[in-house]
Amino acid sequence: MADFEKATRPEAGDEPGRYSILLDAQWGIGPKLHGGYLLAVTARAAREAVAAQRPEHTCPQAVTGTFLQAPEPGPATLDVAVLRTGRGASQLRVRLDQDGPCVEAVCVLGPPAEPSPHDHEPPPPDLTPREQCPRSPSTTDDGRGSLPLMDVVDTRLDPRTTGFLRGEPSGEGRISGWVALDTGEPWTPEGLLVALDVLPPATFDMGVLGWSPTMSLSAHVVAEPAHGPLRVTQWVEHAGADRMHENCRVWDPTGRLVGHAHQLAAIRR
Repeated sequence: MADFEKATRPEAGDEPGRYSILLDAQWGIGPKLHGGYLLAVTARAAREAVAAQRPEHTCPQAVTGTFLQAPEPGPATLDVAVLRTGRGASQLRVRLDQDGPCVEAVCVLGPPAEPSPHDHEPPPPDLTPREQCPRSPSTTDDGRGSLPLMDVVDTRLDPRTTGFLRGEPSGEGRISGWVALDTGEPWTPEGLLVALDVLPPATFDMGVLGWSPTMSLSAHVVAEPAHGPLRVTQWVEHAGADRMHENCRVWDPTGRLVGHAHQLAAIRR
């Protein structure tokens, strides 16, 4: 189910605010489903819940998810509570369940923002041209096992930030690259929730190569991206003995900042 739209599509249940979904194993990292994918699933359910009242509220302007336990690929349920529907924004709470609560998310939905002369944002990073960046494989020998997400998201890391692959991390704690959907689908606002979590942990660039499960992820979508590969950069804000704070920014092909995120993750050394 490589198609992102199908992989995140909820089915309405018999009760208002109740949905079911088939979580897709292709959107996984090792044996676990990808955190950005799960956040996109909750945002999609939130959009469905207000579609009749606020059909223009299609952009997840802010989504904060707390990850309680990792669901398995397969059937799951979603419970959506509409907290408020306003003209400019709708606020909702979404719980993803599979044999107990797995993800609790709070979403702010609204219409996609149009470019404005009042926009103030950081410029995109200067990256190695995409065609000169090798595609990340879906299998690794660094202990992470299979990475099926790399088969559905064409991820190309800038070689200037992948010294850790050669045993030569820079120590800065920053990784950058290009991402595109393998199907050629355009990135949607909900798809940006995946892009904002798709790069390897930036602690790899500090020589810390252990698994870093997401505990909390707050993603903000600024605008609907133009069609084409996205530029992504991710860096460590703070790393400790067993926790790290990591930031991420995403720009579209026009050079517009379309999303940014902050996450708290565990460090498994």
